[in-house]
Amino acid sequence: MNTKTKVVIVGGGFGGVYTARHLDRLFRDDEIEITIINKNNYFLFTPLLHEVATGGLTPDSIIEPIREIFRGEHINFVEDSVIEIDQNLKIVKTAPAVFPYDYLVISPGADTNYMGISGVQEYSFTLKNLPDAIALRNHIIKTCETAVEKHSQQLLTVAVVGAGPTGVELAAEIKEYMHQILLSYYKDSGLTEDDIKIHLITTTPDIISMFPERMRSLALHEVRKKGINVMLNTIVTKVEPHLLRFSDNTDLKTHTIIWVAGVIPTLKDIKGIATNLKGRMDINEYLQSVNDTSVFALGDAGGSHPMLAQVAVQQGKTVAGNIYALTNKKDLSKFKFLRKGLLISLGQWYALGHFGNITLRGPLMWILWRGVYLFNFISFRKKLEITAEWFINAFYPRDISQIK
Repeated sequence: MNTKTKVVIVGGGFGGVYTARHLDRLFRDDEIEITIINKNNYFLFTPLLHEVATGGLTPDSIIEPIREIFRGEHINFVEDSVIEIDQNLKIVKTAPAVFPYDYLVISPGADTNYMGISGVQEYSFTLKNLPDAIALRNHIIKTCETAVEKHSQQLLTVAVVGAGPTGVELAAEIKEYMHQILLSYYKDSGLTEDDIKIHLITTTPDIISMFPERMRSLALHEVRKKGINVMLNTIVTKVEPHLLRFSDNTDLKTHTIIWVAGVIPTLKDIKGIATNLKGRMDINEYLQSVNDTSVFALGDAGGSHPMLAQVAVQQGKTVAGNIYALTNKKDLSKFKFLRKGLLISLGQWYALGHFGNITLRGPLMWILWRGVYLFNFISFRKKLEITAEWFINAFYPRDISQIK
């Protein structure tokens, strides 16, 4: 009797979930045993965290229980954190259990990179997980209410540090959300959109620096048009309560500081994994560890590809195919990232899209941006929920419920 091939997947994000889905399609149930280990019992759609933080979506809209995703399929799920991997014994350890494997897939995601700057972790908000989004949302709502009570313009000052896609989208959404709160619920407060001061800060000479030049220039023009103060080539050296200090010995007083200046892989929390100076695993063109061909790393965990969801999704298919090839003694496939276009939202009814050598903008791109994200949700039920919320938001103010 043939022994099942044991595959353990560390991480339930885009890389882990899509690897499991492709493995389940390639192998028969009697050929493979798949185990996913993740610290939360849900898959988080991270590209839409900023919409939760700004009242556009409810928190449960962007999560799907992993057990529900694989309901009816022979995939084991373990809600726990991996503490050690022993590649000699081929086992994965959590606090209470040990999981043997024939092939290991590592894709645990990433955390906020505080870059060793004093005060960042203590005095700023981040946006890397669901609790982060809920905390920021509650803060924005409470801040607007307090600003009205005290008639304080200073409370409406926000600094977003980091001008990648997350920072740019977040800055635009916060400006609209705070204005919508004041306009819809505090009409007689005397505070206006001009009292809302949003600062977008980056060390680079442009925003969304990884995007094509045309997108960068259009995005910069649009965010400035929205009244957002963009501070280019600006290096934060220290964060204090309601204060940013810069390398040129200037500072900025701000009530709210949001740090989205980069991420760092979480591999440092797992014993037994060799990483490079960037905290990622060194892998070959087949996405295998250079030290152990039975171990694969994808997403934020390995290589030098951009830390984007669409990269992890494509890598998941390659990893699953290569595990199938190894078990059937076939040739492996090299991973080649196929960029399917770039999209970024800059507030309601406006987005930028880049396809090939063409950059498009406006409401049509905003609708396309939403459609692409909607398509990438896994369950049909979740797609319906998101569609319903977005439809309601087109006619009513965003939700201002504080979630405790």
